[in-house]
Order: sequence, then C-alpha cells, then structure tokens
Amino acid sequence: MFGKKRKSPDSSATKSQTGKQTTTEDKTVPVQIKDHRDSNGGHPHIIVDDVDNNHVSVGLTTQKKKGKNHPNYPLSKSPLNDGKKSYIRRQGTVAPKKEYNNPRTGEMTSEDYEKAKEYGERAKRRYLDSHKKK
Repeated sequence: MFGKKRKSPDSSATKSQTGKQTTTEDKTVPVQIKDHRDSNGGHPHIIVDDVDNNHVSVGLTTQKKKGKNHPNYPLSKSPLNDGKKSYIRRQGTVAPKKEYNNPRTGEMTSEDYEKAKEYGERAKRRYLDSHKKK
C-alpha cells in the first residue's frame, strides 16, 4: 500500500544485450587539433569553426585553473591520447589561420565537444559583433 516508488532507469544509461551498462558519453567525435603560435611559444587548440579567414578554437591545457581562481573545464579523456588529464579553456580564440601549425586529429566525447562548441560560439559572436561595427 504505502511502499516506495520505483525509480525509473536513467534515460542516458541503457543496458546492452550483454547486461553491461552503456552511456551516451561513449560516443566520440573526431576533432582537428592545431598548435596556436602565441607569445608563450604555442599551445594545442581544438578547431571548432571557421569565420572569414580565421579559425575559431578552444585551448587545451593540463592545468586545473587559469590564474588564481578561474577553473578550466575538465575533459573525460584527453583528445591527444597522451594519458594526461586534460582541460579546455573556457575562453575561445578567433585568430588568423596562418597562426596555426602542426595539424593532427584527436577524439573527444560528444558531451565535451558540445561544451567546446559552446565556448567557441561565444568567441565567434564577440568577433562578429566587433567587426560589424566597423
């Protein structure tokens, strides 16, 4: 009569025919990675989009925070497949394509890629707004 309600299974997790639980995070998305030459010598960036003659990218790092208290977004797995814990910077970059070199490919989970895309869209919007006024 007054029993507990049964919990419905999580919609993002399903059981396969073998009985193991799989999640939607298992899906990977191939990404293009290039080094962005900057004043510090260069860091790997994930290319999210192109606008005009520029790449829209999000920087990769192994640091948990930028500066004193600005946390970076932790990734489920490193897109470089180097076994290190990786993070993406929360601020995207829009820079000329000639400033990027050393192209290679990597993989990200679909959830991580959506977050990187979100940060890239913010940078792209800022770039377009500033160039529209001129």
